Amino acid sequence: MYPRFEFMGITVHALTKDDIFDVVDASVNADANNLIIGNHNFHSLYLFRHNETMRRFYSQSRYTHIDGMSLVGLGRLLGYPLLRKHRTAYLDWFEEFLRKAQEHSWRVYFLGGTSEVAEGVQQSLRAEYPGLQFRSHHGFDAFSPDTSVYEEIKEFAPHVLLVGMGMPLQEKWILQALDKLKVNVLLPCGGIMDFRMGVQTPAPRWLGQIGMEWLFRLVHRPRQLFGRYLLEPIALIPAILGELRPRNRNVKQLRQPRPIGERDNSNGQPARPAVESGAECS
Repeated sequence: MYPRFEFMGITVHALTKDDIFDVVDASVNADANNLIIGNHNFHSLYLFRHNETMRRFYSQSRYTHIDGMSLVGLGRLLGYPLLRKHRTAYLDWFEEFLRKAQEHSWRVYFLGGTSEVAEGVQQSLRAEYPGLQFRSHHGFDAFSPDTSVYEEIKEFAPHVLLVGMGMPLQEKWILQALDKLKVNVLLPCGGIMDFRMGVQTPAPRWLGQIGMEWLFRLVHRPRQLFGRYLLEPIALIPAILGELRPRNRNVKQLRQPRPIGERDNSNGQPARPAVESGAECS
């Protein structure tokens, strides 16, 4: 069971990378049905406040880990016991996840990126992780009524479905896929495969630990990321100041969700936590 906190209208879980692996492992072993592990950063915090699709997505997320030191810092400013280890960006744990998937025989499917990225990552992973059961499909026809991706996923029957389209498209696709697919775990993974294939340049990992990865990315992609890293945080300032008012600082830990796979005696279905409100992976 993991600490679960609410602030700025969102809900986050204080998960470490090992906690995420444990949740995936428990979900696979319990044959969970479409369990979503979302993630929040400042970008998703902004989108959450302006996009109904994102709010619906986080209401469906069983767990929401923190993908950015800025959000850890904000939580600490508001009085929550968040630590550096609770910043769990995909770039920091994805390779270890792949090793565990190979070790535990998890079938992993990736949807997203260009056809070159989707095909390239499949070839590279087969070479680096020969025991990994992995397939991929580009994201350009994911919303098309004629797409073959649903049939491909059903045929492969993955334990873990990675959806990397960036926010909010990946969250929108996951929502519409919930009644069409049955997988154990869904992970919105942003641009992790673009970084892995060299389409984007990853920041040195120590920059992420001190909360400066955003500056590295902004310097490398100023036109694409100016709004995300400069304008969106400014737009959040009034809400942050409002949260800091003494009358609003009722710091509390929310109740924990039931263990994965535990049954609710009222209807015999796997119990889901009540997520009051929820939030691309960097």
